Amino acid sequence: MNPSIRDIAYQLRQGQLIALADETGWSVAADPINDAAVETLLTLRASMSAGLFPTVLIQNTEQLVLYVARLPDVAYDLVEFAENPLTVVYDQGKNIAGDLWSANDPASTDVTGAVAVRRSLNAEIQRLIGGFGRGLLTIPFESLTLPPAAEAVVKGRFGQLPGMPRRPRIMRLGANGEVSFIRK
Repeated sequence: MNPSIRDIAYQLRQGQLIALADETGWSVAADPINDAAVETLLTLRASMSAGLFPTVLIQNTEQLVLYVARLPDVAYDLVEFAENPLTVVYDQGKNIAGDLWSANDPASTDVTGAVAVRRSLNAEIQRLIGGFGRGLLTIPFESLTLPPAAEAVVKGRFGQLPGMPRRPRIMRLGANGEVSFIRK
């Protein structure tokens, strides 16, 4: 039996990690304000591909203000009208437990204090985030399989894998609207 959105939201609230399948492949998600869950989730950074960031997955643009301290006006349009997966790295993150950019992270000198955010394009994942009531902090793997380290910590799975995952574009958006691409 497949777990319901209500069951998965409950597991997340209890600090459990969930494997999510969406348009980009597998990722592992946690409640972004649960210290213990975030700490456990961040141990999976070593399994991520180079160039990827822990990412807050949101349902819609209204949730941007929950995780980004200073939003340029263009941020809403970039996120709202993205037809393909787009991860945006903003300068000043907020409302996330733990230390996303510790000294163990090779990208930390470039994005200290930053937060990566992606709006899910998958309707089921959007419903999950809506039912949960806030975004989900994820470690993206962008693959059709979970690494063994991730398999060991997840307590449930949600979503359906696509036939072929789509790699999101990754861009950096400065507080004053400066744009640079990290991955096109």
